[in-house]
Amino acid sequence: MIKIKRYMIGPLMANCYIVWSDSDHTGIMIDPGGWSDTIEKDIQQEQIQIKKILLTHGHYDHIAGLSEAVNYTKAKVYIHEQDAECLSSPGRNISLMLGQSKVFPPANVYLQGKEKIEVNAELTFSVLHTPGHTPGGVCYISNNMMFTGDTLFLGSVGRTDFPGGSYSEIIQSVKQLMEYPEDTVVYPGHGEKTTIHFEKMNNPYVQ
Repeated sequence: MIKIKRYMIGPLMANCYIVWSDSDHTGIMIDPGGWSDTIEKDIQQEQIQIKKILLTHGHYDHIAGLSEAVNYTKAKVYIHEQDAECLSSPGRNISLMLGQSKVFPPANVYLQGKEKIEVNAELTFSVLHTPGHTPGGVCYISNNMMFTGDTLFLGSVGRTDFPGGSYSEIIQSVKQLMEYPEDTVVYPGHGEKTTIHFEKMNNPYVQ
């Protein structure tokens, strides 16, 4: 059985997710946009072994807790190669726009898209490169779960007015997502979850 916990955390209340298998208690963390005692308590209580930290993109509100997450879990960090610079550049990770100048440790694995990230027998994530919000935005897809970062939201899409953003690219990326099964559950980087079916019917950027 796969379990998911969501934490709305960090400077802009981004969604951080922990996804794990109840059978062997191994799992992953997606977008540690902050850190808290609650996250540590849940990991301990559920006896979760976080094997990998997957970043959907390199903006500060999704990586603000990355250093703490790495120190606590000792997990390897994955990011698309086109967003790698965000970890070392306050301008690219937009922390400068929030009045801060933040840098983070480099990732362990630089993605290109189309990789398979195996966690255990129940959990393998496919990587889909979805530029538009950032050049290196990606979605992580496993079974009927899709973690979209700031590419696709409930009824909307991510902003494209940050450095490296592209409206035409994000629309093309969202069209790719609409090709997945309609019962796929979308877990976005902000806000509530949705489904591919709901977005096909209601998202104005899909029409």
